[in-house]
Amino acid sequence: MRFDPATYPGPRPPGPALLQDGRVHRLVVEGKAAAPWRRRDGGPVPPVDRVRFSVAYGANASPPRLIDKGLDRRGAVLLPARMVGWAPVFEARRTGYGAVPLTLLPAADPHEVRDTWVLGIHVEDLPALDRSEGRDPGTGGGPESDDVRTAPTGSYVLAPIGPVVVAERFRLADALAYRPGPGTRVLHGPQGPMTWPEAGQAHARMALAAGAGRRAAGAVVDRVVRGPWPATVLGDIPPSPARPRH
Repeated sequence: MRFDPATYPGPRPPGPALLQDGRVHRLVVEGKAAAPWRRRDGGPVPPVDRVRFSVAYGANASPPRLIDKGLDRRGAVLLPARMVGWAPVFEARRTGYGAVPLTLLPAADPHEVRDTWVLGIHVEDLPALDRSEGRDPGTGGGPESDDVRTAPTGSYVLAPIGPVVVAERFRLADALAYRPGPGTRVLHGPQGPMTWPEAGQAHARMALAAGAGRRAAGAVVDRVVRGPWPATVLGDIPPSPARPRH
């Protein structure tokens, strides 16, 4: 299973999934946030207290890309989610592996709801995820290459985006996401930033080649996470009160 840059941000699983050793396993999401999932086939799953969550609005929600990054060895969890007030926007560059990537910007409508995914990564695999996104966690330097597994240092920063609903059952009160790093520029069309899925990868490539408008994404200065990842607590959503019968 290899990632095809022409399909970026890539195929999504049909539902909650666990990636383990190059395979995609169906997850059943049930119960409480302390034990939110089980494998449909009864196999082992990573314990939730060893998992850190981030919003996966781009290729980090695509199993082939996560496998290419080597993030499936300890188990990577993908869960459907919803975010409010944010939009995935194409950048004005190509990655080393050939795709025009996405970054995350505030949506024109702050109340806009978008379907997205949440990626859960084992704590021991967080350094590999950070390297793949060019995040320098403040430990002295980072990768300068731009290929399948690494991005140049400063490509993205880690910062919160507010509450996100996860799998219709849980909630991240202040979900983390990789947001624009220093110098990030985005593609602009006649209607403003080129958002996905309104514009696809082929459209973004053509616009980039044609010299479409490019604007700074804007520096992320609010609550950027410096150093190691904090714990990302998955919380239960209280059930809705039953309607009275008449």
